[in-house]
This record gives sequence, structure tokens and C-alpha cells, in this order.
Amino acid sequence: MANNKKLVFPALIMSATLFLAACGDDEEVTQPVTDDAPEETAPEGESAEDASPSGDTAVTSDGQTYGFTDLSVEVDMPDQDDALDFSYEEERGQVEAEYENKIDGVDLTGDEAFNEMEQGLSQLNISPDTPDDEVISQVVEAFGIDPGFKKIEIEVDYAGGSDKNYEQTNQ
Repeated sequence: MANNKKLVFPALIMSATLFLAACGDDEEVTQPVTDDAPEETAPEGESAEDASPSGDTAVTSDGQTYGFTDLSVEVDMPDQDDALDFSYEEERGQVEAEYENKIDGVDLTGDEAFNEMEQGLSQLNISPDTPDDEVISQVVEAFGIDPGFKKIEIEVDYAGGSDKNYEQTNQ
């Protein structure tokens, strides 16, 4: 009877480990996140999940790719509230992305969402010292947001630990 218990416990641990590994997060970006070529791959023997946002496989500090660890943008248009809603979050070398455009009927997560946002993210040059109107202007331009929006809300957690909210309402 004691031998059976010794065999059951390791089997239970292995089963639980495999189950948890199979349960992925749909929002998780599995490709290396860089501000240049998205075609980069992790070095042989390492998966893209092991890669840091800078494209290396070494763990780096959060926010080194774009200067922020979290960017969340919500846009209301005159005829559609929450017309555009997207977010990018980088934490401990893992990236999550979501992108929803109700006007075009697009709802993406993970790699697909990141691919949709990557060009805009790489165009941003913002910091906590950037004036509010300049941050809003850069986001609108980088992501091709119609300047006729009713309201835009932007939340940014910068790499240095500060976070700021930006908001503009057009009449």
C-alpha cells in the first residue's frame, strides 16, 4: 500500500503541471516584442515565450522596449462609445495585448493584437515629462485615430514606475 502512494503522488504532480502548462492566456504575446522586425525568432533551443520584450532571451527590466510597461487607450466616437479600446501590458518579461475596434468589427488578443498595435507603439516617444496634449497627439497620430473623436482616455505606466492618465474631450 505504501508503494502505491509513492507512485500516485509524483503522477499527480506531473498531471497538474501538464494541465497548467496547457492552460494559456489568450492575451499573452508569444512572439519576441521588438521595436523593429516582428519576424525575429528566439535562438535555437529557446521558444519565443522565453524571449524578453527586447528580443533577447535574457530577462531585462520591464519597459525597455517602448519606455512604458502599460498603455491603455479608450476612444469614444460621436456615434459609437468605446469605438476603439486597446491595451499593451509588459510585466516580468511577458507581454499581453488586446485590441478592439467596434467600427471595423475587429476584436483581437495576444499576437494578433500586438501585430495590429506594433507599428503605433514603436512610433511613440513619450515620457512622464511629455506634455499631456503632446502624448494625446502622438497616440492619435501613431494609431491612426480619427481626430474627430468625442473622447479619448489614455493610461500609461512608465518604466520608471510613474503612471499618468491623459484625457481629452472634443465637442
